[in-house]
Amino acid sequence: MVQDLATRSYWLSLDPYEPNPPLEGDVRTDVAIVGGGFTGLWTAYHLLKADPGITVVILEANAVGYGASGRNGGFAMTLIHRSLADLVDAVGAEQAKALHRAAEESVHSIERVCAEEGIEADLQPNGLITVSNSPLQDDIIRRDVETAQRLGIEGIAYLDHDAVQAAVHSETFRYGMRETACTLLNPARLARGLKRTVERLGARIYESTPMTRLAPSERDVTVFTPRGRVVAQRVLLAANAYSARIPELRRFVMPFYSYILLSEPLTDEQWARVGWAGREGMEDRRVFLHYFRPTIDGRLLWAGRDAPYHPDGPHPRYDRDEYVFRRLQETFQWTFPQLHDVRFEYRWGGPIGVTAEFLPLVGWLKGDRVAYAFGYNGHGVAITHLASRAVRDLILDRDSDERRLAIVNRKRIDLGPALLRDPLVRATVKYQLRRDDEGREIPPPFLARLMQRLAPAARSGRE
Repeated sequence: MVQDLATRSYWLSLDPYEPNPPLEGDVRTDVAIVGGGFTGLWTAYHLLKADPGITVVILEANAVGYGASGRNGGFAMTLIHRSLADLVDAVGAEQAKALHRAAEESVHSIERVCAEEGIEADLQPNGLITVSNSPLQDDIIRRDVETAQRLGIEGIAYLDHDAVQAAVHSETFRYGMRETACTLLNPARLARGLKRTVERLGARIYESTPMTRLAPSERDVTVFTPRGRVVAQRVLLAANAYSARIPELRRFVMPFYSYILLSEPLTDEQWARVGWAGREGMEDRRVFLHYFRPTIDGRLLWAGRDAPYHPDGPHPRYDRDEYVFRRLQETFQWTFPQLHDVRFEYRWGGPIGVTAEFLPLVGWLKGDRVAYAFGYNGHGVAITHLASRAVRDLILDRDSDERRLAIVNRKRIDLGPALLRDPLVRATVKYQLRRDDEGREIPPPFLARLMQRLAPAARSGRE
């Protein structure tokens, strides 16, 4: 509920916020956007900048930034699949290079828009260091660096053991990869800054306004809400993990949760124990990875590892998970034992939308009235910006490089009915967590092998 917005994350608690009133009555618009997170806000921004005469309405079920957009770790980065090498395996070398280039452009575009529009989002363009802490992860790091070199991607460099330890001190870090294209930020301030920007450009935003039903026709689409309707020429479904509640999309998305611990501000002496002079964002190369970063006010964010699957979709009852918080505390102490005296002041969780191929999906439902963009697999801060550029060009029917990306109009993998899907997903999660923890290849169980075979069946391309 809007009244508990400040309890959903540290980011959302920092600034006072007055939500817009809900929709009352009926309105007409050129484009209606269902979802007031990054996807919806960026799409509105790109549409209004491309065509100032277009009318845009955003419907948000709770408050702008309530979902993942106000709760994530704040990494604007290029990662689209689990790794760059996995992206090549999924879409081929040329498309992987094009997607990486588009993602890098989105990272820098976010920086430019914040400067141009006066959005104070606490930007820290410090880059990213990805580390390994097992032989299995060593191989993933090497493969990614080799893939970047083969594709001619600049700004990615291999770090041997000494270089990793010089950057950040942890006995668990073996090797690493540095990438320059990553900006750390405050996601809630970015979302709210985008809200003010698109309203200034002419968008109308209604909060506390969930979609209850969608009714497309040959001429337009009607979006029903509890106390009104929006009739639009085009509709964008921009709900990400909340797509699990939309009948037209629920069979294509798996809702997971990611959890975060945030420390008190560290002293200069505590920071000196770990080095980290560059204040980069960091990830390891587990499938269910850890991600961690400094904040602009000197705190340390530690997150990831467990990602519980909740097939019924995001719900406030999942926003806290004491078991996961304990596991995070354990892995933090294992990674940085020298910070034994650091206290964590905040903890929270947020939903992520995962697809069968670990690729975002952008396209049309039947016809060209209802578009969708979802499935950022936990790396959506910059990739929502990328996806929204493609959505803009779909809605305006413009030819563009973004519209030709492999994530656009890609065949969606139907994950099947819950009776079959849910045990398959849980078996795969259990296997991947064990593989991550042991740091070596282990034979997957039968159910997990069956799940892994679903993705290649859809790689035939566009719908």
